[in-house]
Amino acid sequence: MNENEIKLLNKGELHVHLNGLVSTDVVRELLEENKSDLPSGFDLERDLNILQPTDSLASYLKPWQVLRLVPRSRACLGLIVESAFLNLKSQNVRFVEIRNSVIYLALLNNISVDRALSWLVSEIELACEKHKIIAGLILTVSRGDCAPEHLRSLLSAYENLGRPSTVVGLDLAGNENIESPIETGSLFLHAKDKYELKVTIHAGETGRVENITSAVYEFGADRIGHGTAASKSVEVMDLLKHRDICVEVCPISNKLTSAVNESQPHPVVDFIANEVPFVICSDNPSIHLSDLTKDYIEFYRETRSSQHLRDMYSHQKKYSFIKGLHGN
Repeated sequence: MNENEIKLLNKGELHVHLNGLVSTDVVRELLEENKSDLPSGFDLERDLNILQPTDSLASYLKPWQVLRLVPRSRACLGLIVESAFLNLKSQNVRFVEIRNSVIYLALLNNISVDRALSWLVSEIELACEKHKIIAGLILTVSRGDCAPEHLRSLLSAYENLGRPSTVVGLDLAGNENIESPIETGSLFLHAKDKYELKVTIHAGETGRVENITSAVYEFGADRIGHGTAASKSVEVMDLLKHRDICVEVCPISNKLTSAVNESQPHPVVDFIANEVPFVICSDNPSIHLSDLTKDYIEFYRETRSSQHLRDMYSHQKKYSFIKGLHGN
């Protein structure tokens, strides 16, 4: 398959962060317009994009030092969501699940979590109507001591807003070496049971295969974000296969975070061999000066499997948290 054929394929996107999807040119404009104080030593021209493999996930996340400084108003949020949807539309994406932590949006704008979630849901719904792309919102909680408190705040806002259908799932993200209070997993399980929200967990991105089993057994994960470490364990791959738990594979991001060494085959090769379900995603394409098509191309370079690319849209629909996609 050539690049143009791949670009024209209908696509779904199941693992992408809002602030990693918006054009970095838009981010720079908003930072300058708001006269935001940048972290000491942060160079907007150099440090907002990650184009070469980093030495750690922490280094890869450096752009978030400033991505957390936008948006500072509802109008700015609208510009960010619009830029994100233009990116999706250019890649022939038909449906998307967008991740955002919302808590930072409330703190940045000195508003309640309820209001911040209302802003984001409304802007996503407006963009869906305008661009004819179906979208769901996944609420992200960061690992650490505040994870339970933040999850409770998000779920309270979700409840207070009448359980908007745009919200489709929950996510745990952040440094996998940071421990979260033991109650975090039970809160995810409770939310899954009470609200029928699906769960995806960033796990196994930094080589800790035990985080994948924890995501399954302690958090009730329906999907695993990145999950590259799964290839280290036949038992874990069997677990994912037999429970039909889909891995969100992000080929370009996995190389840039050094979750996958540039000189080594991507673990997706092992997933294929062991019948582990997976979908191709882009994670933070604008940060990479990339797009979902390039992740497809990177997958094709690794596997030479055009059939997997042709089947990918149906797999993305199967494992999406958005209901009612079968006719789209």
